[in-house]
Amino acid sequence: MQLRGGWIFVFIIACAPAAFGDTATVPEPAAEPVAAIDEPVIQTEPPPKDAPWSIATDLESFSLTADARGLSLHKPMYLLPVTYSGRYPGEDSEVLFSISLKFRVYRKLPLYFGYSQKSYFQAFNGSDSKPFRDNNFNPEVFFRLKPKRPEKWLNLAADVGIEHESNGRSLPDSRSWNRLYLAPYWQAGKTLVWWKWWWRIPEDQKRAADDPKRDDNPDIQDYLGYSELKIQRQLFDHHQISTSFRLNPTTGRGAAGVVYTVPGPGDGFFWTFYAFNGYGESLLDYDRSVTRVGVGISVAR
Repeated sequence: MQLRGGWIFVFIIACAPAAFGDTATVPEPAAEPVAAIDEPVIQTEPPPKDAPWSIATDLESFSLTADARGLSLHKPMYLLPVTYSGRYPGEDSEVLFSISLKFRVYRKLPLYFGYSQKSYFQAFNGSDSKPFRDNNFNPEVFFRLKPKRPEKWLNLAADVGIEHESNGRSLPDSRSWNRLYLAPYWQAGKTLVWWKWWWRIPEDQKRAADDPKRDDNPDIQDYLGYSELKIQRQLFDHHQISTSFRLNPTTGRGAAGVVYTVPGPGDGFFWTFYAFNGYGESLLDYDRSVTRVGVGISVAR
C-alpha cells in the first residue's frame, strides 16, 4: 500500500538588522532569494515486481501467473457466504471459502512454494454444531519455466511441480493423492490459457482397509481425469471471467466451472459469481456429481 503524501508547510522568518547613528541610518540589506521547494512526489505506481511482499491485487493481471518476489497471490481466493447445492440444501447449505498463496524462494530463481485450501462450512446447520463438512489442503512446490522475452517464444511458459492434496479426515472419509504435474500456459494481453497435466504417484492398495497408509481413493482419476484446462479473460471495466474444464474421455466423467468477478467495494476486492457442475468439487465428493452456485467476494482471481 502506498502513502498518499501530504502538505509540507515551510515558514521562513527573516529579521533585518538596523544600525543607529547620530545622523544616518544604515539601510536594510537586500533579501536573499529563496530557493523554490519542490512539492512532494506522490507515489501512485504499484510496488515493483521484486518487492518482498506483493499481496496487492493488480486489476490487469492474473494471480496464477504473477511473478512477484516473496509472497504473492496464487489461485483464486474468495469467500462465498451464500451458496446453493441440491446435494446440500436447507440447513446443510454451505459457506465456501478458499485461500491460496505462493512464495518465491529466491529472487533470481523461479522456484515457488504454494499453499491452497478450500473449506466447506455448514454455518446454518445448528443442529450439528455448524460443522466444517470438508477441508482440502493443497501444498505444492513448482519451478516456472519462462523466457526472459516471452514474445520470442509465442508467449508460452510452463510450471513443473509436485503437489499433495488431502482432506485430513480419518477413515473411512480420508482422501488424499500426490501428483507430479506439468502446466504449460499461454498469456498475451488480457487472455490466459493454462492447461495442467498430471501423473499420480502410485500408492499401496494391498494394505488392510483400516490401514491409514492404504490408498484411500484408487479410482479418483476416473472422475477427475488427467488434466485441467483454465481460460481466463479480462473484460470491460476490469470485469473478468474464468472458466475451468476437466474430462476423463474413457469414463465420460468430468466437471466445468465458471467464476465471474467485478471490481468491488474497495481496492483489491471483487464481487464474485460462482457456478460449478461435475465431479471433484471437494475431495470428499470426488465420486459424486455436485452442482453449486454462489455469490460472494474475492481478493485473487
